[in-house]
Amino acid sequence: MEEITKLAAKCRVATPHDTVTNSECVFTFHSPYTTDLGIVVNLQTFVGTIDEMAFTKSDDDASALGPSGLFVRICKKRVAKTPQSDDATMEEGQQDNNTAATTATKLGVGVEGGFQSDSDKYETISTYSIVLIGKEGTDDDGSSSKVLAELPYNDNTKNDFPMLVSQSADSIIHHSGLAVQQDLSAWELDAEPKPVSKYAENLPFVENGVKVSPTPSDWKCEKSGDNQNLWVNLSDGFIGGGRKNWDGS
Repeated sequence: MEEITKLAAKCRVATPHDTVTNSECVFTFHSPYTTDLGIVVNLQTFVGTIDEMAFTKSDDDASALGPSGLFVRICKKRVAKTPQSDDATMEEGQQDNNTAATTATKLGVGVEGGFQSDSDKYETISTYSIVLIGKEGTDDDGSSSKVLAELPYNDNTKNDFPMLVSQSADSIIHHSGLAVQQDLSAWELDAEPKPVSKYAENLPFVENGVKVSPTPSDWKCEKSGDNQNLWVNLSDGFIGGGRKNWDGS
């Protein structure tokens, strides 16, 4: 803890305007889910990496980090949720009813009668720790590193750390990062009737037995046999060609 306290003054608190890579390593694209070690995010630069590349120079300011630095380790794993039941000895017939209840009956995700979303099927378990990492060896690029100390970081231990370290770690953990935040946890097909185009509403249709191929590459002009610059009459299925392009050619 003494060494962590010495480096606390270098920690920064991330703001919404800062770029924080807390979802993957900037060099290898490892994510917090990839291995049990997850990724580490520098409390000074907000750059996320794997342990071995914690001091790899990604910009001109990397040399100013010093021989050691503080990081927050982010590890995540998904655990499949198990159906909960008040009766541990549920009969087979009751299990069949529950299975039928989870069968999708409409086109939707995360809504009643639809498919289960990831949040319904899995529970995400996140663990964090404050890591002191130092440069190992005398490599000029400082790419090799070694974990010097690591302490768990959670609600029970965060008050043991210097305030600036805790504030920096929390700002990184809860930062939106580079992800585009969209509320896609629930989606359902819009059941409202679609508006009818004014051009299709009163379009006449000729029953002449002509069937137009759904593959445009199969179309040919019925007069010239050409297969380029074609058009189709939506009323009788006639395929013609030779109309001018948008540029007049």
